[in-house]
Amino acid sequence: MKTETIIIQHKAFFDYCLLNKLLIEFSLFVKENNIGNYFYKKIQIVMIEMLENNYQYIQSIREKYELDHIIPEFKILKLESGFKICASNPVLIEDTENIKSKIDKINNLSLDQLKELYKEVLKEEMFSEKNTSGTGLIRIAKVAKNKIRYSFQKIDNKLLYYTLEIMVNPK
Repeated sequence: MKTETIIIQHKAFFDYCLLNKLLIEFSLFVKENNIGNYFYKKIQIVMIEMLENNYQYIQSIREKYELDHIIPEFKILKLESGFKICASNPVLIEDTENIKSKIDKINNLSLDQLKELYKEVLKEEMFSEKNTSGTGLIRIAKVAKNKIRYSFQKIDNKLLYYTLEIMVNPK
């Protein structure tokens, strides 16, 4: 039987002050539980990428849609084999195919292929003014060395509640 212990759970619209608060909260947990620096850095990178993706997407649609009743959520769960990191937020139905296709593409690549894709996307973004979640999702999979899991739940005829989760293991 898998036991999951909630380390961090926060429901709110995220900003960089809250990101900093959550990083400090997790840092205290790491110190109290003697988690190695390499493992801690992996979790920290994934945590930052997930929260930044959440924040940037919400900012991009918040002016057009009433979102106050649909609160994003972030949590870190401790399992025997590592940590499960989950982030949820509302997304437009029209954006789901793009999200699915990016994640499915990432999940079908080897670690070496992920590294190459990451370099390519970084080069493309250097010459683009548009900010995308492309590198964030790739970096999450590359650092965690696991497949990204995702799901969507219908909220209304325009929005879905999108959940992204990934396991981060010590090695």
